Amino acid sequence: MPRVPIALDEGLSWLVQHGIPHPALGLDQWDSHAKPWPAAMAIDLAARQNVSLPPSFRRLMASPDLQSRVRSCTDCYLDPGQRVVETVGRLQGHLIHFLSDSQSCAHWYLHVLQTGESAVLEADDLYGYEIENSDWIENPACRLERVNIEQLDFRFCAPSFSEFLFRFWIENEIWYALNWDTTRRPLTDLERAYLGPNSGPAS
Repeated sequence: MPRVPIALDEGLSWLVQHGIPHPALGLDQWDSHAKPWPAAMAIDLAARQNVSLPPSFRRLMASPDLQSRVRSCTDCYLDPGQRVVETVGRLQGHLIHFLSDSQSCAHWYLHVLQTGESAVLEADDLYGYEIENSDWIENPACRLERVNIEQLDFRFCAPSFSEFLFRFWIENEIWYALNWDTTRRPLTDLERAYLGPNSGPAS
């Protein structure tokens, strides 16, 4: 993975400094199939289970302004799910669903260990819902209240929510800069630093 070229803080000041609000394209725009719940519901769900969330996660989920600064070229959207899933086995803790892609092909989770440490995981299956079926998805994983993530197909994405969010944000911004006809622009110094010394200016 490319190195993160700036210091990341739990208050997400880097996103305030470098991110630009996108009223129609940010993660605060709900997919047409998703229930229109505010992302802050993830904070309430965690509180009911006495799960301690990293400040950066709380900050993003509670701020529509910050959410509007993060775009997704695959139409990912914030989705707090309906409940927190307990993880058992060697990695005991809790899974909090917070992001899905538009076709429900990938789902991202904050995994908070009993020690308070946390990381971001991804899975094809949807966990954290109270129902197995709806008019937009059929996924047996929805009904599971406890899982052993070592026995399931979870993928490690980042050792912290701050790092995951930065990489998600900047990699999408690079895609938009290079591919989106209405906003094509030269890469910023930060984007070039992330890509490495041989990236050069965008043509």
